[in-house]
Amino acid sequence: MRTATILVLLVAAAACGGSSGGGAGASGVDGSKMLITLTDAEKGKLCDWMVARAGSYGNPGTCDRTQTGATYPFLTYDDQAACIADARGPTDTQCQATVAQMEACIKLLPACATLTDASSTPACAAIGGC
Repeated sequence: MRTATILVLLVAAAACGGSSGGGAGASGVDGSKMLITLTDAEKGKLCDWMVARAGSYGNPGTCDRTQTGATYPFLTYDDQAACIADARGPTDTQCQATVAQMEACIKLLPACATLTDASSTPACAAIGGC
């Protein structure tokens, strides 16, 4: 019975979009899309989702921006437009990560995440070039 329950949960997760790629991710953006191919509207959705989970909007915002180096919160922006402007574009060929990979990283980070938090989170390795 336990095996049947696990199988049902796996099938249900796959049917709901799971982490297999396509479909809208947690941010509402298609998880299979590469970060460098996103429109500004999609970048805005992803920014709002990321900042709500691990950063802050506003000056000064809720994250301490006075820290320096690797401990500086890396998802702090004055507003959505500043986050969109910071996003990688189609010419940034070193960034090959997808929305799903970015979401997987962000889900594991604490509020006001720092570069140290990101670099020590294995799920964030895939977005290293971004």
